[in-house]
Amino acid sequence: MAKTLKWENGDMQRLYTNSGYTYVEGKDKVKQDVVCVITTDVRSSNGLGMSLDEVVGRVDADPHEAFAHFPIAFEFQSRVDVGLSRLKQAQRKYQYSTRTPQELIYDYSSPDVWQDYTDPRLFRWKVDIITEDNNSSFSISGGSRK
Repeated sequence: MAKTLKWENGDMQRLYTNSGYTYVEGKDKVKQDVVCVITTDVRSSNGLGMSLDEVVGRVDADPHEAFAHFPIAFEFQSRVDVGLSRLKQAQRKYQYSTRTPQELIYDYSSPDVWQDYTDPRLFRWKVDIITEDNNSSFSISGGSRK
């Protein structure tokens, strides 16, 4: 079983006694890996990351397309698909023999993207992650902010 340091709100989590750090493994590890890839810029060293902030809130040159739902949704879906595909490949390349089936991504859904009903300039999204053991599958969701 692979394990890694636990991150929460961008910080490594210390033990309550302040005598070391907290680790995650299993389903919590793969979930943390997916969240990390979704929320970071593309790293030049390994290609992981999605740079979603380049898509969300972007104002295009044509003011009629500045808040068009479909171009943004398509680019968002494409970046999520590429990012999760790279993470899945990396899982099989690095420490594959120490990862359990609940730590490995088997497949993922196409990201659902829809407009926020409160403001058409904002959108919500959701993607389902299926692990190899299928019992540790989970969903990640979020949305753009004002």
